[in-house]
Order: sequence, then structure tokens, then C-alpha cells
Amino acid sequence: MSDTARQYSSFDQIVAAIRDAASDNPNSTVLVGIDGAGGSGKSTLANKLSDAFGELTVVHLDDFADWSDDSNWVLSTFAERVLKPLMAGITARHQRYDWPTDSLGEWFEIAPSGIAIIEGVSVLRTDLRDYWHVSVWVDCPRDKRLVRGLARDGEAMRSKWEDLWMPGEDAYMQQHLPWDAADFIFDGSGSGESNFSPPV
Repeated sequence: MSDTARQYSSFDQIVAAIRDAASDNPNSTVLVGIDGAGGSGKSTLANKLSDAFGELTVVHLDDFADWSDDSNWVLSTFAERVLKPLMAGITARHQRYDWPTDSLGEWFEIAPSGIAIIEGVSVLRTDLRDYWHVSVWVDCPRDKRLVRGLARDGEAMRSKWEDLWMPGEDAYMQQHLPWDAADFIFDGSGSGESNFSPPV
């Protein structure tokens, strides 16, 4: 996808697509996948959509992370643990992954609803793409993502961001080209001026 060919979709366009998907699938959970690199604005978009629709389920892929140097952002059991139960109308119970301590934390439940938003890095990897009724790639410049990440996680996490997480994201994006699978590309920079630049 070239920069000149790409245009950002509006929030209202995404809302309308989700409403259409819910109307077309009245008896099943509508799955909305939101992908983007760390700090791009995925959670912010998910929260805005939650506000727009009221009652729905928001699932954060970070809660299921099992990061290791060779995992390359692949959570191979996520579909079995979350997506298939939601589609079947089953409440799933899981133990949350705690990033600061690199360990499992408290237990939590994910209840099925009419609309379920799944947000996180690698949501649009190739093995998950067939699950989404609506899919979104959130675009944001790399430098802004790093600033946001450090503001959230603290300067002590800079090496994690620069030496581990961002290179892992780059490898994921190079392999899966997630923006090509998205129904919508959304500007997560907050300025309307971010430039889409796939890693090379």
C-alpha cells in the first residue's frame, strides 16, 4: 500500500461498519479487531467505541501476552482461549499477564456480548484474520509511539521499548503486513497528520 493511495477512515465510518455487522449477525458475537504498534492509540480507539456503543466487551491482547525472545508476537492459543468461546456465547475465565513482573496475575472473566472489541499488537496476524467482522489498523509515527510508551511505562522501560518490543513489532509487521488486512486504517496520532511508513 503506497502512502499516496492510503486515506484514513473516520471514527464514524468504523462505527457505521460495526453497526452494520451487528445488524447482519444478530444471533452471534460481532468481533472487532484493532491492531497497531505499541502506543499507536489502539486502547483509546477501543474505549471511544465502547463509549459509542455502551454495553460491549473490550479484550486487551496484552492480558494474554507470553512474551519471549522467540515468540515474535504469536499467541498461538488465543483463538482457542478467547475468540471461539466468545463466538459460541461462552464466558471465558483467564489469568491476567502482568508485564512489569513478567508473571501471571489475577483471574478475570470475559463475557460474550453482542459486540466484542479485541485490541492489541498482532490482532491482524494471518492466523486470526478470518475471525473479524470489522478490522482496523491504527497508524501512528514511531517517535510519537515511543514518547507515549515511556510516558505510560516510565523512562526505566526505555530499553524494553527500544531493544525488545519495538524490534519485535517491526518483525511482526514485516512478516504479516497487517495494514493490508484491515478494513479501515485509522489515524491514531491525534493530529490528523501521521504518515504511514511500514518498516523496511
